[in-house]
Amino acid sequence: MKSTNTDKVAFDVASLLFEIGAILIRPDKPFKYTSGILSPIYTDNRLILSFPKVRNKIIKYMIEKVRQISMPDLIAGTATAGIPYAAIIAHQLNLPMVYVRPNPKNYGKKNQIEGKVKRGNSALVIEDLVTTAKSSFSVITALRKSGAVVKNELVIFTYGLKSAENRFKLSQVNCYALSNLKTVTDFAIQKGILEQDQSNRIFEWAKNPQKWSQEHKG
Repeated sequence: MKSTNTDKVAFDVASLLFEIGAILIRPDKPFKYTSGILSPIYTDNRLILSFPKVRNKIIKYMIEKVRQISMPDLIAGTATAGIPYAAIIAHQLNLPMVYVRPNPKNYGKKNQIEGKVKRGNSALVIEDLVTTAKSSFSVITALRKSGAVVKNELVIFTYGLKSAENRFKLSQVNCYALSNLKTVTDFAIQKGILEQDQSNRIFEWAKNPQKWSQEHKG
């Protein structure tokens, strides 16, 4: 996965996430993700929406990055967490927007994509967080089936897991993240939030989440 414009942005985003309590670290009482993976760290970027100053700053960084990558024909938000960021970015850049569910609805028109995608449109996927990138892969696949060209995804934070890197590589999509696990742990150590041994345990998890989960089942 590719880092954003500067390390300063990644560090500032890490600071903002800690400021609003979006990042929780609990090595001795792991969190359970939707995938079933246990983790010593949890990131709740949905909290960003409730803090206008933080939200505006992160949106600013995201828009700066969109301009650096390549201006797309449309913005595609992942349902549900990517939708608000995609909507704000699309509005400010005056671009069309769609949002994409992980799976098609089982009623009505049975849409997976809400909004209009024209064949050949370049679509930039917007997500708040990447863990395994399973949801991202599903969204990218759906957009391509609809005729869109997808080469890039922009996220607020990534854990940088190997499974996510493999999925983006397989789909030939560049994932750009405002901040990442290393920056967050470096910031936490610098501010005294985290001890070095705790940081080491987090990276043991990141290296092999499945193995770490098995070893920490209660």
